[in-house]
Amino acid sequence: MPRAQAAGRTVGLCGQRPSDDPAFTEFLVKTGIDSISVAPDSFAAVKQQVAAAETNLHREGRTVHSGPSRPKWT
Repeated sequence: MPRAQAAGRTVGLCGQRPSDDPAFTEFLVKTGIDSISVAPDSFAAVKQQVAAAETNLHREGRTVHSGPSRPKWT
């Protein structure tokens, strides 16, 4: 993901797995994904999982900065 983002590309994932696997959602956030697309019935749960993963990164001292496309973790 970092190489694609460095080239100005947005990295996203569309699929069911983030809805079914909170650990995978956390992995995606930690690796710097820009977007995750999920079914409407799982949106609220995945949004909470993303928020929790972002909170954990903040606790680890990692910060968000604005890049050429979307915020990224450093």
